Amino acid sequence: MLFKSPEELVVKDETINFSKYFNRIKSNWMWIVLITVIFATLAFLKSPISTNTYSATSTLMIDATPPKPISLQNLPNYDPTQKEFYATQYALLRSNVIAAKVIENLDLTNNPDFMGEPKSTHSSLKARIKQWLIDFKQPSDGSVAVDQSLTHTTPSELKALQIFAKSLLITPIDKTQLVMITYTSKDPSLAANIANAVGQAYINYYVDINSETNKKASEWLTSRLTELKQQLNDSEKKLTDYLAKEQLVNTIAVDELANSELINLTNRLAAITDKRVQTEALYTTLRGSRHLSYNQIDAISEISNHPQIRDITNAETDAENVVAELSKRYGPKHEKMLEAESQLAAIRARKDRMLKRLVEGVKKELESNQRQEREIEAEIKKKKEEFQSLAVKKVHYQALQQDVDTNKQLLKTFLERQKATIATEDYKDSIAHFTDYALKAYPSGPNIKKNVLIASIVGLMLSLCVLFAIQFFDTTVESSEEFERYFPLFSLGNIPFIKRLAKKKIPIDEDTLSAKEKPMFFEGIRNVRTALNLAITGEQRTVMITSALAKEGKTTLATNLARSLAQSEKVALVQVDLHNQGTALSAPQGLSEILTGKATLSDVMAKSNQNNLVMIPAGEPVADPQELLSSPRFTALLNELKQQFDKVIIDTPASLITSDAFIVAKAADVILLTVAANKTKRNDVEQTLHKFNAYELNVDGVVINKVL
Repeated sequence: MLFKSPEELVVKDETINFSKYFNRIKSNWMWIVLITVIFATLAFLKSPISTNTYSATSTLMIDATPPKPISLQNLPNYDPTQKEFYATQYALLRSNVIAAKVIENLDLTNNPDFMGEPKSTHSSLKARIKQWLIDFKQPSDGSVAVDQSLTHTTPSELKALQIFAKSLLITPIDKTQLVMITYTSKDPSLAANIANAVGQAYINYYVDINSETNKKASEWLTSRLTELKQQLNDSEKKLTDYLAKEQLVNTIAVDELANSELINLTNRLAAITDKRVQTEALYTTLRGSRHLSYNQIDAISEISNHPQIRDITNAETDAENVVAELSKRYGPKHEKMLEAESQLAAIRARKDRMLKRLVEGVKKELESNQRQEREIEAEIKKKKEEFQSLAVKKVHYQALQQDVDTNKQLLKTFLERQKATIATEDYKDSIAHFTDYALKAYPSGPNIKKNVLIASIVGLMLSLCVLFAIQFFDTTVESSEEFERYFPLFSLGNIPFIKRLAKKKIPIDEDTLSAKEKPMFFEGIRNVRTALNLAITGEQRTVMITSALAKEGKTTLATNLARSLAQSEKVALVQVDLHNQGTALSAPQGLSEILTGKATLSDVMAKSNQNNLVMIPAGEPVADPQELLSSPRFTALLNELKQQFDKVIIDTPASLITSDAFIVAKAADVILLTVAANKTKRNDVEQTLHKFNAYELNVDGVVINKVL
């Protein structure tokens, strides 16, 4: 009979159970208080014998954009909106650069109040432990210390830097540009001097940076000016040589003249081209109309509009009008008619001749226009070639001229820069100044209240951390809920832990329990009894109780469970631990004598103060208990007990110590496992269950004993 089916064998997710930590604190609160009190007491006793210390504070104002009486680019300029700037300045105040300057200016390496008492040749135990811890913290990656000759730092200076850094405190004031410099020392005057010296060293640091920058800039500018002058001379010589070689005086005037000539030629070409086109059109018309009569040619507008043609045409019209008038009065043979017709014929003949000359003239004019057009085009082509050559020379000239101008401008800029640098060589500028000097040092230690409070907190936190670490690495079972989280078994109940009796190592029963302890203890026993009766059937009468290891309370559970069951039914309690005689049920005669045939059941049964409860002790120890438990006599004994009693409770040895429990389990109906809270580890329980499974035995339930 299993209290959980295989389908229910699902282990819950591992979660952090804070109640476990709280219970651990609750059960060890006295130790926590004791450790806290010890730490506080040590701090209280040590504070009066500690050396008094004094702290002095000076205040600086750091301005990223300080006012400058002269505005020159070589002076430092910072962006005040950058938070990194002020963070950098605070780090610089804490740096070894400032510390080294203060140590050197105040000669602190030779000041015994600063350096402290020299160490004796024989170091104390405390010093040895401290040095051992320092050596232990050293990196083990093969790194080595820096050669002191490279940093020019002596051992005394290194020690002074370490002492200086421990006592210096830089505190920025929120939402301001102010920063407080606090130094703590055994000597009040020394504390004030160092606090002021740190601020002054920081101011001088930036003054020195500016001076050094101006000095380097002046030297560099001087050397650079010599190079720039030589570059200017070389560029001017190249320009002069090129002008002489190409015979150029003024490229701009020549360029303008070439442009003007090219424009005139282009205009002339356009005009002659237009004229040639018109003449060519007229000539083409005349040449295409050479088969027409002169009367038809005269009808062409290009010819009729000619001034001479127009005049002779008018004369011809007048002559025709005269002939027409005379024809009305005279006949064809009349003298005047003949004279008028003769005059008209002469005019027409002259017109014909004029038309012929006009055609010849148009042809010659066309040829002249074509010739002029060709000449002008050739001239334009020649001028373009000359202009293109001049443009190439101009580009080269402009490049040389630009090089000269650039060198002149660069030289001018560097000369101005050099003059500005020389003018500001003696200007002392810094981004900080004092707002308050450290005039007096005030006592700062030892602070007894603070030391005691800190020590108490350290003691409390240390004890809590130790308890949390113990709890974190604790793999024991604390309660039924935790057991069911890890293992596929139901818990029948929890038996409370009686701390008083556990220390005395005496059996737990009604006689040993106090009136206050009885209700809680027997309530746990009754819960186990009820759960057992509900879980088993009437045929299951033999209940074996075992544990993983010894001293987990299985005998106490078996005894008190048997007594609780005996209140309503007949119960036999059998002690099967044949190895030891020092148990609660040990007696001269018992189970071992029955199995060896030296006694009968009636001889060894001992009645208790309860009528329904009979106890069978283990008897004398034997050399080979497994052989006796595997004999038919043991099985026959159990059968006989099952016939006489309603329940048979069998108390067996621990399962991981001997194999007796596995032999008895073969004959038992129900197997119960006792687990001691906060003692039995989960690994031991797991090994026990695996052993039972290996023998094809099922553990039916568990009882958590000694629960806090």
